[in-house]
Amino acid sequence: MADRRGRRTVAVVIPVAVPVTMALVFGGLRRLASARTAYNIGFAVYWIVWCLAVPGWLLGPRDAARLLITGRGLPARYLMLLAMPVAGAAGTQLIPQRRDVDIPTAAAMASTAIVNAVGEELLWRAVFLREFDSRPRLAMAWSLFGFSLWHVAPQLVLPSPLGRGRFVAGSAVVGLASSLAAWKAGGLRQVVVAHAITDACGVRAARFRLGR
Repeated sequence: MADRRGRRTVAVVIPVAVPVTMALVFGGLRRLASARTAYNIGFAVYWIVWCLAVPGWLLGPRDAARLLITGRGLPARYLMLLAMPVAGAAGTQLIPQRRDVDIPTAAAMASTAIVNAVGEELLWRAVFLREFDSRPRLAMAWSLFGFSLWHVAPQLVLPSPLGRGRFVAGSAVVGLASSLAAWKAGGLRQVVVAHAITDACGVRAARFRLGR
């Protein structure tokens, strides 16, 4: 585990470093490989380096696991806040494309959603929840900025049909709901579940990963 000053320095840099480095990764891979390969490798780099290795180093395995499985009960209004991105993703992605969901697609949707939700909550919520617990508003705003902006990078390979701006705005809604709920609960238990369900509605991305 890193020392306190080192951890805070890294945490401060994350919201700028992740969007910049991942844009370079996705853009570079797209020039070297097929779109599908670039997309899959790009996300693998994001998950392994930024979502798992960096939080693991900053938090330590024990604290990371503790934050993922703990959290106070949330008032109804916060549960409704977490439900909004789920409803939006289901209404705009899952339901309109439900006929394209076969067993391999469903498996890809579920597996990548779990990996992405766990990794992103560690990176964008757990790190800031622990390192900046005394300044929650600043921590939420700064982590939300990075979380939202990072979503530009994958669109260098697979542009959203909604357009880049609307997709980033939608990601910001997910991030805001997750941040508010995480700080209220003091943990990520409910937030990870809602994030995973939201991500699992991504039919188009799952089919693209499979080359369909």
